[in-house]
This record gives sequence, structure tokens and C-alpha cells, in this order.
Amino acid sequence: MKNTDDRLRHPGLIWSSELRDAAYYHGYRGEGGEADGWLYFRNQEGVPGEIALAIGPADDGSPWFMAIDHPGVIAEFEAASAGPPPGRFRAAYAFATRAQLHDGINRVFHLARSVPDYPLTAFLEETAYLGDTEAERVLRQRKGQDRFRTALLDYWQSRCPLSGVAESRLLRASHIVPWALCDSDAKRLDVHNGLLLAAHLDAAFDSGLASFDDFGALLLKNELGPAEIGLLDVSGRRIANLTDAHRKNLSWHRRHFGF
Repeated sequence: MKNTDDRLRHPGLIWSSELRDAAYYHGYRGEGGEADGWLYFRNQEGVPGEIALAIGPADDGSPWFMAIDHPGVIAEFEAASAGPPPGRFRAAYAFATRAQLHDGINRVFHLARSVPDYPLTAFLEETAYLGDTEAERVLRQRKGQDRFRTALLDYWQSRCPLSGVAESRLLRASHIVPWALCDSDAKRLDVHNGLLLAAHLDAAFDSGLASFDDFGALLLKNELGPAEIGLLDVSGRRIANLTDAHRKNLSWHRRHFGF
């Protein structure tokens, strides 16, 4: 594969503006300068990781490029590899259209807000002032659950990955290993210990009447009747893109609820 730097051109004023607008629109408003055709950006609100953007020749099949440095995001991000990244960055990706570049930046931003350890770090900062009274413990849990829900909305792109429901008022942040049974706040705030499910699926999952296999297919208890099975029917669909961390937690869920 040709070295990424060999496929770049100096962005110039117009294309620099295009790249800057793309970064700004998706939350990367801290500019880090330009080097070797790459423009560098960071988020100014504490979201970890930086991105670098570049443009290739107009006749290139993939004229838009993005490099990222966040290992947790790289592990989950899906896009066409573009060869060696610049400098200290860990991965670079190619996009055929401006719209695909925008989608890629948006996905990186939301992954950076959801994959470990940002949800835990943000939660600890939000609750650092709280003591250990009963009221403060309740408040800490509520803040943690709010942070967990926000992380799941980011991770699953505000949509139930099984049913496709996207109305936020019908979505629930479902712990796989329940909050009360987690042995640490890191576990409680880990997006890989959660699924964003439509309310009826969450109710079945949370009560142990439903679970998922390692391929994301829905499992139902035999005690459910035709009406309940009909309500939960997802027509053979499954949760795609489960990670090994999801599978480990789902294995616990199946054992715990007797699947």
C-alpha cells in the first residue's frame, strides 16, 4: 500500500477550510496546526484523543483522510485503512466522499465519549464532592446511571441495535451485569457491560426472561407465552458488532439467569 503521505497534497486555503469545518462541526474545535499536509484537531471539552485530517489528489479514489490516536476508538472503528498514519497517530483511514469523512469524524467523536475510560473519568469528576450519606449515595448512583446512559447512546448511535427503535424516550440503558452486582465503578460505567434496548426488550432482559447468545441473537425463556413471544419477536435479527468484552458479560448474564 502506498504511504499515506505520498497521496496527500497541501490543502490550500479552500480545502483547509473544508477540513476545518468538518472537524468543527463534529466537536473538534481545538486546532493543533498543520504538518506534511495534515491538519490536527482536538476536542476542547475533555473528550480524549485527537484527529488529523488531510485531502488527496482529486483523481484519487479516496481523496479524504483521517488519522486517530485513541486506542479504544481504533479497536471499534470501522473504515478503510489508508496505510501508515502520521507521527504519533496510531491509524489512518480513507474516505471516498466528504459525507463519508463527516460520518467518520462523528463516529470517532461519539466512540471517544463512550469507550473506556471517559465515562468513568467524567463520573468521578462529577461526584468528587459527594460524601457518604444515604442521600449522597443515591445521588452518586443517579449520576452514574445518567453517565452510563449517555455513553450507551453515544456507543449505539442512539438506536436499539436489535429492534432499530430510535425514539430516545423508548430506549433504556440496560446493564448486562446489574449495577448492584458490579464490583467497581469501572464495571458499572463500562459500555461493554451495557446494551441500549427498546423498553420492552430491556424489561425482558433485565428480569432474566431474555438474553443474547455470543452472536447477538435473542434468547427467550420457555415460560413465555405466545403473546409475550410475539411482542418480543425481532424476526431473526441480531445485535451486530459485539466485542469480546460484550460476549464475556453476556456469558455471565446467561449463566446468572439459567440460559
